Amino acid sequence: MGFDLGGTNIRTAVARVDGDNATLLGRDARPTPQAGPEAVVAALVSSADAAIVAAKVRISDIAAAGCSAPGPLDHMTGVILTTQNIAGFANASFPLAARLAAGLGGPRVYLDRDTVMAAIGEGLAGAARGARSFVYLTVSTGVGGAIVADGRMVRGVSNTAGELGHFPVGFDRDVRCRCGSFGCVEAYAAGRNLAEAYGVGDASIVYAKAAAGDARAAELIARAEAALASLAVGIVNALNPERIVVGGSVAEHEPTHVLDPMRRAIAERAFKVPAAACSVVPSALGADVSIIGAALAARDRATGAGGWFL
Repeated sequence: MGFDLGGTNIRTAVARVDGDNATLLGRDARPTPQAGPEAVVAALVSSADAAIVAAKVRISDIAAAGCSAPGPLDHMTGVILTTQNIAGFANASFPLAARLAAGLGGPRVYLDRDTVMAAIGEGLAGAARGARSFVYLTVSTGVGGAIVADGRMVRGVSNTAGELGHFPVGFDRDVRCRCGSFGCVEAYAAGRNLAEAYGVGDASIVYAKAAAGDARAAELIARAEAALASLAVGIVNALNPERIVVGGSVAEHEPTHVLDPMRRAIAERAFKVPAAACSVVPSALGADVSIIGAALAARDRATGAGGWFL
């Protein structure tokens, strides 16, 4: 079973895992409660119950569950340390995996960062299959990532490596990021930030306005493209990956404004040797990437096969 806990929505699926393929049998989606951790656990359990019914299985049939969540978190203990994305989780140090397992009354639950789960999914069953060094990048409501180098997930000393959305690419102190800094890639290129900068509720409106000739919308999108382009050059020069797999709703719906600027910048500006070795490709798993990754991670952690990403 896989859970994808986001700041806005919870998505759950029962998955049948065969080798490195995960077939989703039953699904559920619902809004993420904003009343604190206990309400989130209750919603996750209810979502699991609904997905189990939809899959026509029983909780006893579920061998293990993986939960994709925003961090920072401790993936070994299953504790969310803090997150600004969900109300009540700021400095919470909440044992989500243990509490969710108790609520389910069955399988053990394994917790990890959403972008790490996505990288596991793409690495085992998606666009990074066969690559030992790759970067997963999501361009969606926010911008984030995960790094795999020589067959191992790069975690960093505090398990926050891969926060590529907060790589600084600008010097304008007026372009503030929710992280408290300025000039971050996310501040320019995240869908939420694009929408807010233009004064609308969704980034799709900004892209539509730009396509219709709106100069202000076009300027904001050009700025987002430049931020992603600079990030791509930095990734190639610093990390030398074989692939950059790009997912997320903005990347999926606006590839000419996300993947194409990254490819052009790498070809024009990155060091020639690592640039020649790297390809920028779209996610193969789409919106299901974190759920599929969570199911695969749960299977591998439960069987002891997940050493490469721990």
